[in-house]
Amino acid sequence: MNVLADSLAPAGRNLALAALALSCAVEPFDAGRQLGEEPSSASASSSATPSSRGPAPDAPAGIAPPLELEALGGTFPKPAASAAAPKAGACAPSLSHRRSIDARTSAALERCEPLKTGLEKASRSCGMNGNEVKDFERFAASVPPLSDAALARVREVFARGRTLGRDPKVFGLVGDSITVSRNFLGAFAADSGRNVALSPWVERALTLPSGATVIDHFRGGVAERRGAVTDDPFECFRAAKVGARASWACELEEAGKSPVEELVERLNPAYAIVTFGANDAAYRIAPPETIADEFEAHILKAVESLESRGVVVILSNEMRHGDQPGVKACPGDAPANDWRVAVCTNATSARAAEVACREHLPFIDLRHALDAATNYGLGPDGVHLTSFKRGAGVLDEAGLDCGNNVRNLVSLLALKRVVEALDGG
Repeated sequence: MNVLADSLAPAGRNLALAALALSCAVEPFDAGRQLGEEPSSASASSSATPSSRGPAPDAPAGIAPPLELEALGGTFPKPAASAAAPKAGACAPSLSHRRSIDARTSAALERCEPLKTGLEKASRSCGMNGNEVKDFERFAASVPPLSDAALARVREVFARGRTLGRDPKVFGLVGDSITVSRNFLGAFAADSGRNVALSPWVERALTLPSGATVIDHFRGGVAERRGAVTDDPFECFRAAKVGARASWACELEEAGKSPVEELVERLNPAYAIVTFGANDAAYRIAPPETIADEFEAHILKAVESLESRGVVVILSNEMRHGDQPGVKACPGDAPANDWRVAVCTNATSARAAEVACREHLPFIDLRHALDAATNYGLGPDGVHLTSFKRGAGVLDEAGLDCGNNVRNLVSLLALKRVVEALDGG
């Protein structure tokens, strides 16, 4: 897929949607709209060896050619001035990753790459023994600026949401097990009682023009009421399920509603973070290209369903797939092996980025952000994310060496970006 091909924009989306029976009912939209670690409740993700951080001099077979990365200063990036399609590396830095472990095509399945992740000693050491992350520019780059085209898209969706009464102080979460886990954003609930600590850089980066942080902004929202008890968006219902694939978001359940429909009805959110891909990559044996195509079609259905209801979508990719204990590593060992799943996970992660670039969606490049963390943010199972020993709400140099902490930071940065652009903050 050519990420920069304008011809793929609305037409490509409509063809992909037409190829599937829509189980998500889509509410009518203006005709003129152009859409340009805790397995307790978690499931899916990935990573690679800490010793391999940094681009290889040559790109092996099966890896997309490198794409130009725009230089970033030390400040949080500002929205791009041009409405033209952004360079792929600028709108999703992970698309420029070109190490051998970044392979994402069928050609890569002819070899095997030792992933060297999932080791308990490495995963348990995140944020400890001097392990700290100070590459704040990486985190800023992982939440790409909103182009003029992206601003136009989200403003139109947001305006529709306002006419439908969507609450600008409420967001929803849609995804698989890593979204089920309360280590994802749960620490920031007003009454969570969990440890929250922000480094000075993080606090500045999360501060809205009003002077409040984006955390305080959403703590002021009421997403659900349970009698006299109210839940803010960090604490409330999530459209997330262990083992879920992107198709699940629009599948009708027993109540006759899809998870997306239930989310919107229960929370009335103005925004939603959507994260799938790891389970799509692992549930069956098929060429990475086929898996990515299916994943894209289902992601576009979820986006369409949410946007038609006036919910601004922030799309995210997922992490690397690492070595799983007890799972064969290479193609010669078993058909369903870690290397195959890793390549397919790379394919779905890249496709999420490509969709966001092409369709001008706000995007969280979680893959890029996590590559700075110990064990690439992965826990002992090589699949789920780690959390800092003092909690996933600790966003300082030590905490940001752990998977859930990194995900929390870049997700908050993405929410801050859209709030600032749409609601002023």
